[in-house]
Amino acid sequence: MTRLTAKPLPIDPITRKATALNLLSFARPHMRGLHCSWISFLTAFTGWFSVVPLLPTIRNDLGLTDEQIGDSNIASVSSTIIFRVFFGLMCDRLGPKRVMSSVLILGAIPTALAGLVQNGTSLIVVRFFIGLLGSSFVSCQFWTTQMFNSNAVGTANAFAAGWGNMGGGLTYLVMPLVFDSFIKVFPANVAWRIAMVVPACLCFFVGVLILYISDDCPEGEWSRRGLPTVLVDEIDDDEKVSGVSIDQKRNTVRVHQIPTFVHYLLVLINPNVILMMIMYACSFGVEIAVDNIIGGFFYTHFGLSQTFSGLIGSIFGMLNIFSRASGGLMSDYLNHKFGVRGRLFGQFVCFFLQGVLFILFKYTSSTLSGSIIVMIIISYFTQACCGTSFAIVPYLDPAAVGIVSGLVGSGGNIGGLIFAAIFKAFTRDILNGFMVIGLIVTASSFLPFLMSINGRTMIFGNLKRNF
Repeated sequence: MTRLTAKPLPIDPITRKATALNLLSFARPHMRGLHCSWISFLTAFTGWFSVVPLLPTIRNDLGLTDEQIGDSNIASVSSTIIFRVFFGLMCDRLGPKRVMSSVLILGAIPTALAGLVQNGTSLIVVRFFIGLLGSSFVSCQFWTTQMFNSNAVGTANAFAAGWGNMGGGLTYLVMPLVFDSFIKVFPANVAWRIAMVVPACLCFFVGVLILYISDDCPEGEWSRRGLPTVLVDEIDDDEKVSGVSIDQKRNTVRVHQIPTFVHYLLVLINPNVILMMIMYACSFGVEIAVDNIIGGFFYTHFGLSQTFSGLIGSIFGMLNIFSRASGGLMSDYLNHKFGVRGRLFGQFVCFFLQGVLFILFKYTSSTLSGSIIVMIIISYFTQACCGTSFAIVPYLDPAAVGIVSGLVGSGGNIGGLIFAAIFKAFTRDILNGFMVIGLIVTASSFLPFLMSINGRTMIFGNLKRNF
């Protein structure tokens, strides 16, 4: 299992990537890269979901219908599909730090402008552009992939994305409190508008800060990425590193190349990538769809206040503090024991349990306490599935991690769009919406059986075919 408090941090002398983590360290470049990636992603979430916890107040102020709210939820997710693919391409060219900074600074603009909306149509438009912030996930995962070796990258990706995803829960918790503080001075129809400036300023500040305090890769700036030739010369040629000779590694490790157009086309038709996009749609896509409605569910189903329903809804996202990371840790452990087949098996188990629990939610929501308990368990497995998914992503096409991360990340948002549409269709019977989503997720849990990575499948072992 990957060490989480390694001191000193072990570094592969060829790739210069860390082979373990030290979560208590903020040292450059590896751990600072990890911490800056999740902090940036979390900050982006505070802008991306800033409108959602205040929707009861916004609904009353603008006279919105259920359909308009559902359309605005869909808009905030659908735009991210486009932005994730684009910024995945940009990561390969510019490096993760500049891409993340650009996303935060640009996303701060529509977030601040959200306070100017006057009707349902303008709310839909502004939330479409706020969806730009959702693309920060791609640079987050690309960043940690550059900093950590294959044996630790699943855990690193899971921690970075998981702690970043806490932003969804944090926003549910903080935005109603920000609103409550402003409403002491301003009327409600003004207070929520001023409250939107807070996450916008936070996004802008963090976007500027990371440019000056972080690195793109172990070598520093993205333009300096490449072989650590000084370290190679200091090691005897017959010395073994992770069981592989220096000569072997010297012949296989290369400077990160920008993939060609043909390579991008091959990635687009790679069956493994397509299957992973579907599975990520059924994990992260489910998560952001539930994030958009969970507070409203408790507000309407149990007649709670906006602040209290937001507090309960925040639990769903805040569990990311450990749930997604546990999925990555489990995947790394199974990989250590059984190779990539172990990663695929962990993927199947987590997805199957997630689907079953969503189906059960309909039958356990007659009481507030029962709903909260089952919601917590659902949240854990949904987020663990995200961790097991991105523990597999770096293996799909190591030469094009940026575009693969962008495509799989976009798959998550396509799923969010689909599941948001399902929740909209079941607005008046939301529990049936949960059950339908559970059936879809359960079916998707069997997709790992179809994957072949480096010639290995979950059941048949080594095969000649390799996607």
